[in-house]
Amino acid sequence: MSAVKAKNVQDTEALLHSGINKVELDWEIDSDDFFHLASHWCARGAKITRSRQHFVLSVKGFAIPPND
Repeated sequence: MSAVKAKNVQDTEALLHSGINKVELDWEIDSDDFFHLASHWCARGAKITRSRQHFVLSVKGFAIPPND
């Protein structure tokens, strides 16, 4: 599965919360935003890797709660 591109932190958060499990950070991310995403999502089992140009945030085993 290819990564979905996000244009800012809010877009990244929305995509990850919606169940997308691989998001490419397609902007010049600053250190504050990077460490915010890393601390929040890596604590939940995410992994951050570097592609050719951008970082990719991948979440494995992210369970989507049922609509009760």
